[in-house]
Amino acid sequence: MKSSLIILSGGLGERINFQFKPLLRVCGKSLIELALEKLFSKELFEEVIVVVKNYKQKAVLEEALEHFKVRIVEDEKEFKDGPLVAIYTGAKNAKMEHVFIVAVDYPLITTDVIKNMLSKLKECDAVIPKWPNGFIEPLVSAYKRRKLVKASYKALMLGMRKARAPLEFLERPCLVSVFSLSRNPEIVFTNINTFDDLLKAEKLCDTLSDRGRNIY
Repeated sequence: MKSSLIILSGGLGERINFQFKPLLRVCGKSLIELALEKLFSKELFEEVIVVVKNYKQKAVLEEALEHFKVRIVEDEKEFKDGPLVAIYTGAKNAKMEHVFIVAVDYPLITTDVIKNMLSKLKECDAVIPKWPNGFIEPLVSAYKRRKLVKASYKALMLGMRKARAPLEFLERPCLVSVFSLSRNPEIVFTNINTFDDLLKAEKLCDTLSDRGRNIY
């Protein structure tokens, strides 16, 4: 069953001089281009939705992505800014029964991880990676779309803003060990929030290219 890919792209890097994250360059490409080229698989996804914060961001990405077949949507105006609003917006606009959510600043997520997570939706309402210390990755997640729309709307109406909030309103959320999703989760779940993170990701790109093999 094909799904909808939702890329959360409205963030400004507070610790990287408030730069527009989708246009940050790593591995020789912008983060948004990297996400689309690496993750969009016709085998997995029927559509791609890119969620941004406002019209200005939308206009910038429409120009940058003119050669990509994507739908760019702005955050729902009913609620204040935040990751949960972006998740709700993406799910509300998606057409497929299942959705995969990923923030644009996770440049090393792979289609194998996505495929693994989506397959678990047969038994779960949501699939969220979890680290041994209890930390979860709600910005890399798979959901049953209708249940996500209802759960995220309920959370937003209660004033909740965190990306993990919908889990409280689902019957069967599944927290899955990152080590069951990848042999090297510390690479796959690399998240870019600082200039040091950018350098780390760049070095990982070079290392992976030099090795010429799959270490994910």
